Amino acid sequence: MTEQKLIAGIFNDFLGLYTGKIQTGIRPLIEKYKNHPMLMGLLSNLDEAAKIQAPKAMKEIYSFYKEYRGRDLEDADWKELTEKARQISAGWEENEWVRRIVLEMISLLDSDDAERRRIALEVEKEMEAAEQKMNAA
Repeated sequence: MTEQKLIAGIFNDFLGLYTGKIQTGIRPLIEKYKNHPMLMGLLSNLDEAAKIQAPKAMKEIYSFYKEYRGRDLEDADWKELTEKARQISAGWEENEWVRRIVLEMISLLDSDDAERRRIALEVEKEMEAAEQKMNAA
C-alpha cells in the first residue's frame, strides 16, 4: 500500500520545487522518490501546469485523495469518486496536467483498495484454518 505520508512528501516537495521555495533540482527529487509514478506525473506536462494555478489545483486534488484513502471502496464509493474526479478535471477546464494527476490519484486509490482486500481475504482464510484446527482437536 502507498503510505499517505509518501504522497504528502511528494506533493510538498514538488510544490516547493515548483514555487521555488526549496532549493533542489528535479534529479534529486526523482532519486529521493525512486521514480514514483505520482512524482513523474507531477513533473510531466509542466507547460500545462503553467497555464493554471497549479498549487491551488494540487490542494484540491490532494483533498480528493485524502477523502478516499485508507478505506474500503464499494461500488457506490467508486461512482462518487469517479464523479468527483470528473468534476475536478472539468473545473480546471480539462487541463492535461490536472487530468494526469487525478488519474494517478485514482490509480493509487485503486491499488490500495485492492491490497486491503487481498490482506483481508488472507486474514479471513487464516482465521478459517485456525477455526477448523480448533474444531478438529
